[in-house]
Amino acid sequence: MRELKPLLAGLVFAHLALCLLTANLASPAGQGRVVVVELEMDVDAGAVELVERAMSYVESRQGRVEALVLVVDTCGGWIYAMDAIIEDLASCPAMTVAFVPEGGRCFSAGAYIFMACDRTAMAPGSAIGSCMPVDAMGNPAGQKEVNAMAARMRALARAQGRNATAAEAMVLENADFTAEEAYETGLCDLLVGSLSELLDELGLAGLPRITFRPDWYVEFLSTISNPLVQGLLMWVAVWLIFVDLLHPTFVMSVVALALLAIALWGAGVIHTHPLSILLVILGSALTLVELKKPGVGFEFLGIILVATGILFAYQVEPFMAVGGPGIALLVVALAGGGILGYYLYAMRVALKKRPGVHEPGRLIGKVGVAKTDIGPGKTGVVLVEAEEWTATSSEYIPAGSKVRIIRVEGLVLEVREEA
Repeated sequence: MRELKPLLAGLVFAHLALCLLTANLASPAGQGRVVVVELEMDVDAGAVELVERAMSYVESRQGRVEALVLVVDTCGGWIYAMDAIIEDLASCPAMTVAFVPEGGRCFSAGAYIFMACDRTAMAPGSAIGSCMPVDAMGNPAGQKEVNAMAARMRALARAQGRNATAAEAMVLENADFTAEEAYETGLCDLLVGSLSELLDELGLAGLPRITFRPDWYVEFLSTISNPLVQGLLMWVAVWLIFVDLLHPTFVMSVVALALLAIALWGAGVIHTHPLSILLVILGSALTLVELKKPGVGFEFLGIILVATGILFAYQVEPFMAVGGPGIALLVVALAGGGILGYYLYAMRVALKKRPGVHEPGRLIGKVGVAKTDIGPGKTGVVLVEAEEWTATSSEYIPAGSKVRIIRVEGLVLEVREEA
């Protein structure tokens, strides 16, 4: 009987384990879940942060996440951010799905991300396309860049078994497709009306959803990853330093260093071209030199370098261009900075020429009254502009006489009698 007890205990343990395993297999909703990323924004550093958060969640729960769904509504963004997101999708342990909601847009860099997903879907009223690379002013890029991006789009489409010819047309011809056209041509796999309908089509209906939405930090990264913002932050930092040099408080310098740090942080998260950063910093430095020692002409060269650096940052990005509002903001900021600089400098010169209230030198040539007798070897007191001063003279001057100040030595006035 004693020999049967261990055997019976083992059978009971095995039965319980089998029951638990069967319960888990019979209830996939208790284990599986769907991760949703609301990528309804520009493809920038903020978008990368949002996708990486979702990826960390998926990787930490391998086997328990059935799908990573990107809800895409974007007009494009930066190629570095696009590459980072596509790389994340390629290494995702769960199925990746791109969904363009009703009224949504999936243009430029967004279309490459869409095409890199395992499954794709679009809602009626949405559109995809317009992937041709452009220069800083929005004109079509060179043939080399266009061909390179067309090959990449073609490779992404073929890897997922989609229509590579139609995908390539979005690059070479800047073609756009409605949701219905994209479905008919084989650019997207499913035509659905909502996210719930999409999950139902994928057999994931009823699973818990974990949603990742932009927060303040994501919005902050999106803002500072713009080269125009980076350049203007550096430019403002220069003005604050200049103001602090005129009126030392150290507060302005601390703020300036903070703005400069934020600008460089933004340049790092989006991998702004180093030459662009160098041009902006050099231009800002030349402006500061000119404001300290005017007349050389460095300020105009500095403004040109700052503008060139910002435009160059856009020039090396195939999907971003400086629009009209951006150019207007840049011109106003640089021109306003130049005017402010000359105003501050002129004010500083005027203040330097104006004698100080307590500077005795300002009294030379003024007329006062001797309050005591003054003579050789005998100092006295004179009243000048309602102030009493110690005075000396090479001649005898009786008290009550009018005197004129002819020289100042320290705080002692040398006077002569005024006829």
